[in-house]
Amino acid sequence: MVWAVLLAGLVFWSVRHDPPTVPEQADIAAALPFLDAATGAVMSAADADGRAVVLHPTEFSRDCRLTPVRPGMEAVREVTVRVRAGGAGQALDAIAKALPAGYQARVRRSASGTRLELYADAGGFVAIDARTPADATVVTLQVSTGCRPPAAVVNPTPTRPPVSTLPAIYRAALSALGAAGAVADTVTEVACPSGGTARTVTSVAVPLPRDLIRALKAVTAGAGVVQAEPRAWAWRIGGLSVVVTITEGSARVSVTVGCR
Repeated sequence: MVWAVLLAGLVFWSVRHDPPTVPEQADIAAALPFLDAATGAVMSAADADGRAVVLHPTEFSRDCRLTPVRPGMEAVREVTVRVRAGGAGQALDAIAKALPAGYQARVRRSASGTRLELYADAGGFVAIDARTPADATVVTLQVSTGCRPPAAVVNPTPTRPPVSTLPAIYRAALSALGAAGAVADTVTEVACPSGGTARTVTSVAVPLPRDLIRALKAVTAGAGVVQAEPRAWAWRIGGLSVVVTITEGSARVSVTVGCR
């Protein structure tokens, strides 16, 4: 009888004090600090010359289930990396090498050499992965919590951080497109591992000028152009990434201050 009481006490203490051993034991609120830390590490590793990066806000999904009768919540952050033609494999190799050693990041190539995959374990049951064709010029790195128990303290609606000043190149890009008065529709940021903050500022539905190529050539003078395609331009200037994409007759302009 004494042993039974002691065993029950040990089980209760373990449940209350031991770290979680499966993601279902740590709710979504407990996972978010790991998600943000991993996203900061990805931004730091991905931001480099010859690449243009865009940081995306945290997205929450309630479509997952912990068990057939128990709903869950997943949080995901993405970092989009634009590279020059033929540069996807080299970029993923460099990103994997630049991630913290504890993440054990690795890149795999398909037997045919046509597919690339990156995977890393960021701790706290948070994963980093990317899957892309080897000839892609846009690579998306996804940081995910996996399915977790929901938490009442988590607000799934993205909050916009305050921004006192916007990068000069952001205003220059909008001016080149004839939209000097456009506002920043979204601002998303994450803390960098070495201090500071990475931030992406985006304007959507920006009207297109009559001569888009001429307008963009003017604003990219002296920049390191990563992409110059009919529907996507990306360049680096002054350590910042600028991406302009064309969708449904308007432009989307993003400027990113990285962790460098």
